[in-house]
Amino acid sequence: MSGPVTKVLRLVFLVGFLVLAILFNAHKPRVLILHSYNPDYAWSRDEDAGIQTLAKYWNHYSVTRHFMDTNRYPDKDWLRRAGIAARRAIDRIDPDVLIAVDDPAQELAAKHYVDHPRMRIVFAGINASVESYGYLEADNVTGIYEHKPIEAVKELVQALEAGKSDPKVTPRVLYLIDPSLSMSRDRYLIDAFDWNPLDYAGSRRVEDFAAWKSVVADLADEGIDYLLVGNYRNLRQSPTDPAIPSPATVMGWTEQNSPVPVIGVNVFNVEDGGAIAVGPSAAEQGIKAAEMTEAILDRGIPPEDLPFLPNRQYIVAMSRSALARRGLKLPQVYENFARSTSTYRE
Repeated sequence: MSGPVTKVLRLVFLVGFLVLAILFNAHKPRVLILHSYNPDYAWSRDEDAGIQTLAKYWNHYSVTRHFMDTNRYPDKDWLRRAGIAARRAIDRIDPDVLIAVDDPAQELAAKHYVDHPRMRIVFAGINASVESYGYLEADNVTGIYEHKPIEAVKELVQALEAGKSDPKVTPRVLYLIDPSLSMSRDRYLIDAFDWNPLDYAGSRRVEDFAAWKSVVADLADEGIDYLLVGNYRNLRQSPTDPAIPSPATVMGWTEQNSPVPVIGVNVFNVEDGGAIAVGPSAAEQGIKAAEMTEAILDRGIPPEDLPFLPNRQYIVAMSRSALARRGLKLPQVYENFARSTSTYRE
């Protein structure tokens, strides 16, 4: 009798354990991390790494990630379908906290859940204001902005100019952007910034790589001393060719052919082939979003009691060889900074 009884007891124990495990997992708080772009994109990769510094310990949450891939397929039909797919994922998972990362995730999905009776929203990577998303008066939203460190960019231009034998007091700078949502949203912040003593020639938006090349070719004739670039992933090849050139193709060509130094306002510009960049920290975006999620779920703090945060960290990235080709010199602190964040390239 002992044999059959033992087998029955073991079976009862196993079934009971499985039931308890299912009940435990069913009642875990659910977190959906909604990324605007694709996991191979340097910015999304580093944002997600920031989230994972805390999320790797979230065994008591049920965590799902969804990538919308809007940077590789920016046409209107894809964006519409990406938004539908994201909202379906949100409805299916029904998360307790939706971490919405970067502007397309807000525009195409998260804003539709403002003042949801149960779901809380934590945003990250918003380039300008949150007003158009309805977040200002929402009771279920908090997050962190992603604003370009414009003051640090201005200081970088001044430092580069100071390293020349005949520096200009008012070097002229132009900001060149693609038609992406993130560039369009923070454009007015950069245009409205007090660039004094620099001579800011404004921002120039182009739709395709052919137009981008044309602007770069005319820089010297326009008296531009420095070209600022942000994103170029939404450029088409030409007005008649909808193919999207790779980021390395655009940045590599720009660095090789620009008659003036090129400065990135995103750290990934150097990864794509640029010489120097000063940009916001993607890791900070992810870490702060994860911290807010823990505050909501573990400490019961409602989102309306968590103020929207400004981003405070920026990263310097540089390529020694690319700078040397132009004969550009910078104070040693820039190299030390880049080395300390593993964004220095020989």
